[in-house]
Amino acid sequence: MSVLISNDGGIQVPIDADEIVQVIQAVLSAEAVERECSVSVSIVDEDEIQSLNAMWRQIDAPTDVLSFECDSPFGDEVPDGEVVELGDVILCPAVIAAQAPDFNTTPADEFRLMLVHGMLHLLGYDHIDPDDATRMEDRELVILRSLAQVRGIDPQSIVIGPTTSHLDD
Repeated sequence: MSVLISNDGGIQVPIDADEIVQVIQAVLSAEAVERECSVSVSIVDEDEIQSLNAMWRQIDAPTDVLSFECDSPFGDEVPDGEVVELGDVILCPAVIAAQAPDFNTTPADEFRLMLVHGMLHLLGYDHIDPDDATRMEDRELVILRSLAQVRGIDPQSIVIGPTTSHLDD
């Protein structure tokens, strides 16, 4: 697996690059991705994510994470032996930190959640309807709890929610 982390603005991130890679590996492992994959992670400010959100989702407001899926590791669109380009996850630490208190969490934990969330989008998950949102949130919780255990934190202390839905967008 290769991970390209871009932070051209030198924006402060609540977890380090090694942990970003660890989170991505945890998602791929949890989802039984066996193919060699590459992922791009971009750290951006509020203006850049707002511009991208307006361009791609027609929502002229900053958001926490955007994902742009390329290839699926589960299909046959990429020949065997070639690296699967999963896509891009774009994170805005300022928005993530600002919303963390609303979910009674830390900026670091919220950042981890948004990274897992973005990665699951690259793997085909979505949360347009309530059943899909619940399924996605369940996977997020399993992955975040496994990561907490690796960090020596009680996995049961990790809670997320409410369920994400695009219906309010």
